[in-house]
Amino acid sequence: TERYKECLSSNPNGVIIVPSDIDVTKEFTDKLHELQIPFIMLDSYMPDLKPLSFFGQDSFCSGYFAAKMLMLIAANQKEIMLFKQIKDGRVTSKQQVNREVGFRHYMHDHFPNVKITEFCIPFKGTRSEYDNMLKTFFETHPDVHHCITLNSKAHIVGEYLLRNNMRDIQIMGYDMVAKNAECLRQGSISFLIAQHGYQQGYSCVDTLFKAIVLRKKVQPVNYMPIELLTKENVDFYRRTQL
Repeated sequence: TERYKECLSSNPNGVIIVPSDIDVTKEFTDKLHELQIPFIMLDSYMPDLKPLSFFGQDSFCSGYFAAKMLMLIAANQKEIMLFKQIKDGRVTSKQQVNREVGFRHYMHDHFPNVKITEFCIPFKGTRSEYDNMLKTFFETHPDVHHCITLNSKAHIVGEYLLRNNMRDIQIMGYDMVAKNAECLRQGSISFLIAQHGYQQGYSCVDTLFKAIVLRKKVQPVNYMPIELLTKENVDFYRRTQL
C-alpha cells in the first residue's frame, strides 16, 4: 500500500503493476482510473480491474501443463508433494492460485489416485527453519520422490536435496532464476517452466510508449509462451529474447 502511495505521488504517465492482493490492487487501480492514468498488469491477469493491457502466461494452462510434464516422470508414484510458501494463510499471488486450479484439474482427470500432499512453509523463514521442516516431511512421507511448486522458489527444496545428497527426490518449479538454474544443472530440479520475464518487462514498457506517446491501439491480452527447461537446454535459454 505504501509503495502504491509513493507511485501516485510521483505523478506517473503510466504504471506497470505486478498485482498481489486483489483488494489492495483494486484500491490502487480505482485511483488510477480516477486520475486517467493507464496501467499494464504483469504476471497476474485481473480483467475486472480493466487494465490497458496484460503480459504473462495463461495461468490455468500453465498449471495444467506443469502437471502433465511432472507426470511424465512421476506416473508410477502414489504420492507427490505440492510445495507452497504461505503468508497470512495463503499463497501470495493470484497467478499461483490459478496455476494450482489448472494443476489439480489435470491431476483429477488423469491421475485421480495420486495423493497430492501439501507442504507449506512461512513466506519469511530461515534456512534452518526450512531444513528442519523438510527433514520432518521427507521422514514422514517416504513414498514422495517427486515434488512441484507453482512459484519461483523450487531452489529451497532443491538446495536441501543437494546438501543432504538425496538423489532419489526431485522438484519441479517455475522461473529461470540463478539458484533454480544451478539446481537444475545439478539434478535436484527436474524441470523449470520459464516465462521470459525480461521480455514481459520490455513489452510492458513498449506498450505504454505506444499507447501514451504514439497514441496507438494496443493488444489488451498478451499471453507469453510456456517453455520447459531441463539441464540439457538451460544454458541455451536467453533472457533477452524478444
